[in-house]
Amino acid sequence: MELSELQGKVVKVVVPVKGKSFSMNLKVCRVKARSVLFIEVIKPERKNIFRKASMKMLDSFNESTITFKDSTLLDKWESSWDAIGTVTPGGNTYGKKHFSNHSRGWAPRLPSTTNSSAGFPMV
Repeated sequence: MELSELQGKVVKVVVPVKGKSFSMNLKVCRVKARSVLFIEVIKPERKNIFRKASMKMLDSFNESTITFKDSTLLDKWESSWDAIGTVTPGGNTYGKKHFSNHSRGWAPRLPSTTNSSAGFPMV
């Protein structure tokens, strides 16, 4: 059995820390050559947290359990889509959200077809 066959399944992920075993039920999202990506689904809060672990830290696995080496950190992983519309620390000094300006200034400015005093189209 290969680890890639577990994609899409919820498995028990076990991480031993100083002789004690800690476990979580995580869904295997993606298996790559260097890393494994998991999704932690929190239904009451309607949240999905992505966690990533290196393949170097993998100890053993079977169809229901994946065990990592001692003190392995399952890093929170954030995709670029998660950061859209959020304030970047240090990038924007005013604390405003950054949106694209591609629609400003690139179109040619045409003369107005309205009469400025009345606001009606010129005839």
